[in-house]
Amino acid sequence: MFSFISYKKDIAHIQFHKDEWELHQDAGNDKFWYTEQRDPVRMRLFDNAPDWPFDLRDEKAAQAFFEAQSQSFNGAMIELTVENIAGLECLVGVFKYKSPVPKHLGMYYVGIVWIPFEKFMFQINFESLETGTTGAREAAVALITQREPAAVAEEPVMLNSVEELFANIRKNPVRVLPSDDKKYDATFVEHPLSKVRSLLEHFRHRAQIDTRLLKQKPYRKTTV
Repeated sequence: MFSFISYKKDIAHIQFHKDEWELHQDAGNDKFWYTEQRDPVRMRLFDNAPDWPFDLRDEKAAQAFFEAQSQSFNGAMIELTVENIAGLECLVGVFKYKSPVPKHLGMYYVGIVWIPFEKFMFQINFESLETGTTGAREAAVALITQREPAAVAEEPVMLNSVEELFANIRKNPVRVLPSDDKKYDATFVEHPLSKVRSLLEHFRHRAQIDTRLLKQKPYRKTTV
C-alpha cells in the first residue's frame, strides 16, 4: 500500500555520488558535484510533478516530446528510454548541444534521469563538455563507415575571416551522427558522450533509494 500522507520528500532519499566527487553546492533541494574528471553532476528535487503531455509509461510519446524540445533548444536527442532503476520508474535521456562557450566548436553532452511522482520529481543531470581536439570521434567513425566519398550538394562557401568560420559552423543544426552510437563508447572512453553514458550506468547500478520513496505513487498523465 502506498504511504501518501505520511511521506515527507527529501533529496537525501536518493544517494548515488562517489566519495571522490567534490560537493560544489548543497542548497537544500539542489545539489551539485564535480566528478574526478571535473564533469558536473546535479540533482534537484522539484516540489511539483512535471507537466508532460504523456504518461510516463508511453515511451514513444516521451521520445517525440523530448526530441521536439531538444530541437527547440538547438540541440538533438540521441536516445531516450523508460526504465526501472532500483525500483523506481524513470525516464533516461541523452542529449547533445553546441558548446555554451563562445567561439568553441565542441559539443556539450547531457544525460538526464527524471524520476517523477504524483506530486514531486527528482532530476539528475550528468554533463560533459568536449575539449581539446573536437570532432575526433566523428572523424574516426566516418573513416570506418564511409565506403564512398560523400556527394557535395552545394557550392563551397567562401569565408573571409575566422569569425565567419565560427559563425557558419555554429549556425548549422546539431544532428545525431553514426559516431553517437554507444557501440563506439569503449573505443573513445574519454569522449564526453562516453563519459555521460558511463555516469548514467553508475547511477543505474549504484543508486540507493530510501524505502519510503519506493512507496510513493509514480507520475501518471490523467486524461479528461
